[in-house]
Amino acid sequence: MGLDPKNSKLLKKIEAFFSQSATSAFLVGGYLRDRLLERPSEDIDLAISGDVLTIAPALAEFLNGHFVILDSEKRMARIILPEEYQTANPVAHLDINTIQKDIYHDLARRDFDIDAMALPLSKASEFIEKKETAEIIDPYHGINGISTKTLSAVSPEIFMDDGLRLLRCVRISGELGFKIEPDTLTLIKENSGCIKNVAGERVREELLRLFRAPDTGNAVILLDELGIIGSIIPELSLCKETEQPKEHQWNVFGHSVKSVDAVDYLLRKGDWPYATTDARDMAPWNSYLREYFESHVASDSNRRQLLKIAALFHDIAKPETFVINDAGRIRFYGHPAKGEPIARNILTRLRFSVKETRMVAGMTLHHLRPVQMNQKGQLPSDRAIYRYLRDTGDIAIDTLFLSLADHLAARGQNLEPGFWAEHCRITAMVINKKEEEKNIKKPGLINGYDLLDNFKLTPGPVFKMILEAVAEAQAVGDVSTHSEALRFAGEMIGSTCLPNVDNRDYLQGKGLIKP
Repeated sequence: MGLDPKNSKLLKKIEAFFSQSATSAFLVGGYLRDRLLERPSEDIDLAISGDVLTIAPALAEFLNGHFVILDSEKRMARIILPEEYQTANPVAHLDINTIQKDIYHDLARRDFDIDAMALPLSKASEFIEKKETAEIIDPYHGINGISTKTLSAVSPEIFMDDGLRLLRCVRISGELGFKIEPDTLTLIKENSGCIKNVAGERVREELLRLFRAPDTGNAVILLDELGIIGSIIPELSLCKETEQPKEHQWNVFGHSVKSVDAVDYLLRKGDWPYATTDARDMAPWNSYLREYFESHVASDSNRRQLLKIAALFHDIAKPETFVINDAGRIRFYGHPAKGEPIARNILTRLRFSVKETRMVAGMTLHHLRPVQMNQKGQLPSDRAIYRYLRDTGDIAIDTLFLSLADHLAARGQNLEPGFWAEHCRITAMVINKKEEEKNIKKPGLINGYDLLDNFKLTPGPVFKMILEAVAEAQAVGDVSTHSEALRFAGEMIGSTCLPNVDNRDYLQGKGLIKP
């Protein structure tokens, strides 16, 4: 089964530890399932007959790992493994639980047939080397489920016991390409509201795993059909009832889901059956962008996942901004600005980090900016690009790709190659400009001391306003020397360039210039 040598070494060390004790230990859950499917695992699940809170700290010390209590009441713990066991597809930790009665009772408390199998740890090496399944304890026919690629609930109570399993079922079926057995689908619909009782951070973890996999759009549609997405993110419910202008192919919810699919397509993670041309080849792509979108934002999230979440949320304020204008056309005035706090509230509720929340909310706010930088048929000016990069900061590239995905999901099979090519050309132009700025960082021509010395300005908000305007003028080539920058600043102070400032006398009257 192609077990990584470091994982084999880890299992043998765990076997050695338990061979010296009277404690029974079993491989259970996802790790055993993944070995049967010949796919990598992120963790190893163990069930032991002794008390986890006593035995796991000793095992952590034996492995030079770090012991963490997950649930003291349910006797669940985690051991974070040291680097010596890390691989290209690392097993990052061990999850261990105490067997309450016997292994059969333990398996009966698990969620799905393919996760309700166990193997005595003493038989682990033999199982891995010979692919022998005879020793696997399989009361719910998980091996058959793997063979038929079907996911079934262990009991009717599994979702009432833990509402997160509703989301987990859809995520696993999508991740493995398994069908959910019909009776299990019925159970999910009947218990969909149980997800409301789950802590936000646990929902976040499952959502991130769902958005990491390809074909996320179909998973979101299934979550909606089963009543789960409305329980997690009720703000999306109104999107299903909100129509769009006639040039759009889907209503707001359908468009948002298709935008998620379009992100996967643009990032070379999925297909897009609607384009009449090979649209993806027109969009910028290289090794830098591939690494960029796979780069971590938090320990369990990357830019690709957050871009897909932003794609789902970017039009979330359209229901409340829906109007029909005098010409009889549907419009959504101000929906990016209205959507930003909605996206922020959702991610805060689901316990996303401050940085993750800021990035997704920022993409929601700025998602129309890339197509507002130019007149149709013209390239954007250096000034427009500068202002876009200034305002979007570290989500500039992400927002450009969100705009491309938005374009694909708006037009669907009616994509116009000329407009699409222009959009892609502008995207490449802005990315190149950002790279140039990163590689050639020009020092500022003037600073706050220059404003104090030459214009007797009082430090305050006006400083930032003037210095930002000078930096913009420098970036677009309007000024290039210290004296030119001072002249530019002087013209601002003596004119109406500053908001709510008429002239130098006004500035002095407000105490912004020293007499």
